[in-house]
Amino acid sequence: MSWGFSFKEIHSTSKGIRISNIQGRDTLPEIESRTAQSPSQNGVHYFGYRFMERRITVEINLFGASLSEYRTKIRDLAAWLNPSNGPQELIFDDETDKKYYAVVTENTDFEGLFAKRVAEIEFLCPVPFAYSITESSATISNDSVTINNTGTAEAFPIITVDFSASATELKIEKNPNEFIRIVRNFVDGDEVVIDCQVGTITYNGTTNLMNALDINSDFFSLDPGDTTLTVTPAEVSTVSLVYVRRWL
Repeated sequence: MSWGFSFKEIHSTSKGIRISNIQGRDTLPEIESRTAQSPSQNGVHYFGYRFMERRITVEINLFGASLSEYRTKIRDLAAWLNPSNGPQELIFDDETDKKYYAVVTENTDFEGLFAKRVAEIEFLCPVPFAYSITESSATISNDSVTINNTGTAEAFPIITVDFSASATELKIEKNPNEFIRIVRNFVDGDEVVIDCQVGTITYNGTTNLMNALDINSDFFSLDPGDTTLTVTPAEVSTVSLVYVRRWL
């Protein structure tokens, strides 16, 4: 297989194109620094940063045997790259274990000689991280677990708690300042699902438990490296979680 990429689960070689260059994957996404001027000091005060969107530019070569074949292939490319359905999975052949969620925002006309023509496509990744193709999982046994996130960006877990005894609350703690605490009566057979990515809590598949959430709770993430989670009360539930690793 020639070097290329998959977009919308379709490989570029099936469209008659090959990659000749990629820009936008090798460095950090654009960084927005948060600063404020002070009238009494030189320079600025620094308050942190955030990553902006990532833009990946792909230079492609299109091959054809005739002018009419070129036009047919170009029409097919236009339909494939159409952004009407929003961000889709984008996977490059040199990193088949990672994917971006991207949408086409710009492209250039094809230029070149008869047998080979060159154009550029710009993919916009609203979230600038690469995601693992597969989920990672962990189980909290003995009411504590240390999870090693091998990605280079934070990951947001989906936590499932299955109760085997009664309890009047549930607390999952990352550290003293980051925890999720739900105050209500639980019984054997209850199940709670906490989605830290979207910030939801589901009870027994249907009920929203956000009104039982401690006001100081935080839908935490798993930092790169080791994160230790503890569950209280002890020995009343089985806790498992899944998460998707991400990379800068």
